[in-house]
Amino acid sequence: MQTITQKLGAPPVLPPVKDPPSLRELILTITVTTPMAGGGIIAGEIDEKRPIRVPSIRGHLRYWWRIMNLSTPDKDTRESKLWGSTENPGKIYVSISEQPNLHLRYSNNNFDFDNRYGPENYALFSLLPNKQNPGKNIARENFAFIIKLRYPAEFHNDIKFALSAWIYFGGIGARTRRGCGSLSCDNSNLASLNEIITAAPYITLWRKKANDSMSAWSYAVKCYRDYRQIRNKGQGNRPGRSKWPEADSLRQITKRSVDRHKNPITSPIPSFPRAALGLPIIFHFKDRDDPKDITVTPNIKDSSRMASPVITKALCENNTWYSAVIILPHDDIFDVPIKLDGVNRDYNIPSRKGAIYKNTQPMQGKFDAISGLEEYISGDFHKFKI
Repeated sequence: MQTITQKLGAPPVLPPVKDPPSLRELILTITVTTPMAGGGIIAGEIDEKRPIRVPSIRGHLRYWWRIMNLSTPDKDTRESKLWGSTENPGKIYVSISEQPNLHLRYSNNNFDFDNRYGPENYALFSLLPNKQNPGKNIARENFAFIIKLRYPAEFHNDIKFALSAWIYFGGIGARTRRGCGSLSCDNSNLASLNEIITAAPYITLWRKKANDSMSAWSYAVKCYRDYRQIRNKGQGNRPGRSKWPEADSLRQITKRSVDRHKNPITSPIPSFPRAALGLPIIFHFKDRDDPKDITVTPNIKDSSRMASPVITKALCENNTWYSAVIILPHDDIFDVPIKLDGVNRDYNIPSRKGAIYKNTQPMQGKFDAISGLEEYISGDFHKFKI
């Protein structure tokens, strides 16, 4: 009996694939300056043999290209031409010359940071060990990798600005919006912060000088955490009640409350301003008579998440470190309706900003939680100005 190869004949010997002519080449050494989480094929897992993946880099670069080109005419056509589509391959080639050797921060449920409740662990909370899960390994900061990009010269500015925005504002792996996997690169081919904000004035950057990458990251996350967790003064080891209205709103909606929390101390109207800072949000009440666990999610078909428009991270420019808070364009998120998973009936509340939020104490008299955050940090951080 003939084999398939014998029946069909040996496959033809094809000439080696050659890159299109006149490709421009850019080689960079990028340092990961804060702990890296995830980034492997399995969500939340580090691939210790191949921690830096080309598809991940392409995804980050494409995302930041979109951010930098929100106001570009015919941007969809240009994006398809550069990055590819289901009909056409892209024009950018990305390769990694050598995978880095990693040292792990967490392993076998051991913590490496001094304060289990500090800002670093706040940023990494979904990967930390608990009673239900053993936790995930996290790569120690300050390792480097080399990437090579090749692309037609006509797209040089596209690549330059996407790459620069990714290195300044983004990261590698998971939890990059909380500064995990922050990046730095000393390369004259990068755009300056002034050039980036000039090209994309809808990005807002707040920053404060720091001594190094880890202190920069820690302080930025701390400020964000403290804003999201503003509470009244408690008694002894018992924390005070939140000054945000969500807990009171859930008690009102479910009609469940311990006696000492029956009377709301925040907005009398159910409201969820922190939805604007990203979803889902899981609310856990410790007292038996309070509501059971409830998760606030976007009420969008086939979606249970809404990325935060706020990024907190370590940022390096001209060898100077900054704690950075970056605000991305976000007007559309106020029209996203939300739903409460864990309530016995459907309950939909739009997350739009409005007058009902103005008197919510943490929001500093602003109409939404993002503007409130900017007001909260304005006395400590400086707004980057062109």
